[in-house]
Amino acid sequence: MTNTILKALLTSIVTTALFSSAANAGLILEQYESNTATPDTIGGYSMTDFDVFNDNQSGNTSTATSPLSGALTFTSRSGDLLNMTRGLADSTNWWVNGETSDYDIFTTSINWVTILLPENTRAFSFNVSSNMSARGWLTATETDGVGIENKHYFGLSASNTPGFGIYTDNSAGQCSAIKSVTIDPFEWGVGNFSINNDPCSTSVPEPATAALLGLGLAGLLLARRKPKHVS
Repeated sequence: MTNTILKALLTSIVTTALFSSAANAGLILEQYESNTATPDTIGGYSMTDFDVFNDNQSGNTSTATSPLSGALTFTSRSGDLLNMTRGLADSTNWWVNGETSDYDIFTTSINWVTILLPENTRAFSFNVSSNMSARGWLTATETDGVGIENKHYFGLSASNTPGFGIYTDNSAGQCSAIKSVTIDPFEWGVGNFSINNDPCSTSVPEPATAALLGLGLAGLLLARRKPKHVS
């Protein structure tokens, strides 16, 4: 009877290890209509707006300093650093998204930009606009999961500045973070960034680790039941 119970326990542990190790957090994408200000919270995460770099200065840059820690880094499709032209939203006539304060936007004529995010980014929001009618898409990656693999398509124009919020779903005890966002419109700008990079608060052990511990325990129980040989 005891051997039957132990075998059932081993089978259950192995099954848990196999299926739990494939679990992932997943990213949630929200889109906001043009003229909509960025929400204060996204997916339950409190957001912090990026500071305006300099009211009187514009120029090329491949990074944007986070108000919390670290920085965004802009890269091209080939992974090289990409210089974006930094400017102010209020200085354009093709950017409308409902914010009451001015903020930085970053423009380029390159139609593929990847934004590398700081460590522990749990939520990230931004707006995209263009001085002409265009259609774009975005994807995103994360540290523990498949991210947003399918391209999310959207329209933009001089009178249409959609906003997006991306956040990690760690409700099952994972500790995933957003690694990057890739955007592909044409003749466009991205900006009005806000971010959350709180550390993980979960203390739930990794399922695979717990399963391995269970296997070790079951092995010890079986070893104790092994009959002694009489010499």
